[in-house]
Amino acid sequence: MPALLPIISLFIVVLSSGCTSFGGQTTGSGKGIVIENFESDFQKIYAGETFKLQMKAKNAGSVDAGIVKPVLYNIDMQISGQNIAISCSSGCGSSMVMLAKDADRGTEGESKTCIWNCKAPDDIPKVSVTFNPSLRLYYLYRTTTIKSINIASQNELRTLQTQGGALPSETISTTEGPVQLDVLVNGPIRYWAGENTVTFPININLQNNGGGIACLGDCTYEKNWNKIELSFENVEGTATLKSCDLQAGKMEVDLWKGQSRTITCEVQINVGQTTGFVQKSLSFEAGYDYFVDASTSIEVVGRE
Repeated sequence: MPALLPIISLFIVVLSSGCTSFGGQTTGSGKGIVIENFESDFQKIYAGETFKLQMKAKNAGSVDAGIVKPVLYNIDMQISGQNIAISCSSGCGSSMVMLAKDADRGTEGESKTCIWNCKAPDDIPKVSVTFNPSLRLYYLYRTTTIKSINIASQNELRTLQTQGGALPSETISTTEGPVQLDVLVNGPIRYWAGENTVTFPININLQNNGGGIACLGDCTYEKNWNKIELSFENVEGTATLKSCDLQAGKMEVDLWKGQSRTITCEVQINVGQTTGFVQKSLSFEAGYDYFVDASTSIEVVGRE
C-alpha cells in the first residue's frame, strides 16, 4: 500500500489542476495561428499500447505565417522516483508555412493537421495514471498598420467651415494578427501659412490578443518572451519621428505583462510650399515570433 501513495498523490494533483477534461480544445484567440483541436484518438489506453496524438491548426490572420513548428512536451512524469514517459514519433515538419486568408478571393486561411504515433510506457503499475501531453506551436508573424492623416492650413479649414465642406476621412488599414497595432492621432493637423513643416504627437498602441506569447528571437529562451520589434517606414520621404526610441526607424518593445504597450512619438512632416490641404501616410510594422499552447489528457492503465 505505501508504494501506491506517490501515484495516488499524483492523481489527486492532476484532478485538482483543472486539466482533467479528455479530448481536444481550441487554443489561441484574436487573429493568428489557432490550434483548433489537440487530442488523442483514445482517451483510455493500457501500458505499452500504441495511440495517436493529433493536432489541427489554422491561420486565422491576414498574413502568411512562417517557420511554423509544433512541439510536444509534458509527456513524462515521476512515479516512485522513476521517470516514465510516453514515446512519440513523426508529427510535422519544423519549417512549415501557413498561408493567410484572401478576403478578395474568398479563400480561408490554411489549415494543417499533424499526427504523432505514440506508445504508452510499459512500466505502469496496475493503477490508472493520467498524463497531460501538451503542444506548443511556434510561428513567425508580423502586423502592419498604415494611418493617413489630414493636414490643412488655417485658411483651408476656415474656408471648409464657412462652406460646410468636409475633409476626406482619415483611414487606417491594418493586417490581422495576434498582436494588434493601432496608431492614434486626432486630425486634421493645422498649420499656418508660410510654414514648411508641422509637428504633432501620436500614440502607437500594441495589444497582444492572440492568447499566447510574443517573442523577439528564439521563443525557446524565456529571456526573449514578451518582446517585439517595432519599425517605422518613411514611405513618402516627408515624415520623421522625434522624441522617442523609434526615431531611429526600429526599436525593441517590451510588452507590459506580456500584453500591451503604448509608444508616444512626435511626428514632423514636411508639407512643402502648399497653402491648402495635404494627406500624408504613416506606416508601422510589428515583427515577432509567437507561440500558443494546448493540452489534452490520457488515462493509462497498468497491466500488472
